[in-house]
This record gives sequence, structure tokens and C-alpha cells, in this order.
Amino acid sequence: MIAFLHTSNIHIDKFEKLVRKFNSDIEIKHFVNADILSYALKKGKTDSKSFQEEVFKIKKEQPDLIICTCSTYGEECDKTKDIERIDEPIAKFLVSNFTKIGLAYTANSTKKVSKNLILKMAKNNNKSIQIVNCDCSSSWKYYENNDLKNYAKSIAKKIESIESDVEVIFLAQASMEGSKDYLKKFRKKYILVQSLE
Repeated sequence: MIAFLHTSNIHIDKFEKLVRKFNSDIEIKHFVNADILSYALKKGKTDSKSFQEEVFKIKKEQPDLIICTCSTYGEECDKTKDIERIDEPIAKFLVSNFTKIGLAYTANSTKKVSKNLILKMAKNNNKSIQIVNCDCSSSWKYYENNDLKNYAKSIAKKIESIESDVEVIFLAQASMEGSKDYLKKFRKKYILVQSLE
């Protein structure tokens, strides 16, 4: 059984479909705790205690694999050996294939965590890379109001503004997926936190 830890209900269907593309039989359970992300956004730091309590609750279900889909809590995942962070495989791919990476984020709580991950991968690979921040935090208000269309459109506009400065754009949060629909003329590669696209 695969257990997903989300910080929003909007990710349930997305990751359910993603797994089903590869396996139609495996059991999947989704756990949602929006409060831990709200805490991080308000306090500027993660809620380690509540995160560990949520993981403990999930472990009672005895899953074979636990995946946290919230990039903000990536470093909390690193503290626990048996929970995978959604962004690590993508960071490895980025560092292996590019040297000038645009880091797009809408939640400020994600910026430092995602940057640290990329830098760690670069250090592990003894590779020098450049990170160009693409601050899409002004879009977050749309997400909070469940205006996903304007959320996606405003992200795409920000991403397009740094196209000439980077080789690739890393969409550091799963919620940013919708921006793909408004990047039809975008010439550079853009990579979602949950898949290579």
C-alpha cells in the first residue's frame, strides 16, 4: 500500500491518477493535513511535532511506502528514514542535466527547502550550478481563494519573464501543475515536482 501525505485535498485526485498510470491494482490511501502548511506559511518554519504526529498516524496503517507531496516539509522527511519526499528524484534529475535552474515557487515556505535540496544534490555530484529564483508568491492569494485558473495563469506569466535567464524551470510545488496549460509558447523545459514533463 502507498500512503500519501498531502497538505491540500486538491492533490488527491492528481496523485491517484499518477499512480494508476503505472499500477491499477495497488492500494492507495491519502491523508490530508492542511494545518501543517498553514503553520509554515504563518510562522516561517515547519511544525515538526505535528508532522511527526501525522506520520505516526499514517504508519498505523502499515503502508509499504509513505510519500509526502508537500515540498515545504521535504526536510522534515529527511529526518525520518521511512518517508519519501516528492521532490528529491526531480532535484537529482535537474542537477544531473542542467547548470542554470529556475526555481519557481508560490509558497515562500518552499523556497529555502527546494533551494537547499538542489544545492545538496549539486554538492553530492561535485557540480557547480546556478539557481535563478522565480518568485510567484503573488499568485498564492488565488490558491487560497480556490481561484485555480488565475493561480495558474499568473504563475505562467512569471515563469515566462525569466525564460531567457535559465535552461530549465523547476515547478517546486505540485499545486503549480496548472501553469502548464498557459505555457504553450514556452521554449525551455519545465519540470513539475511530481513528474518529468
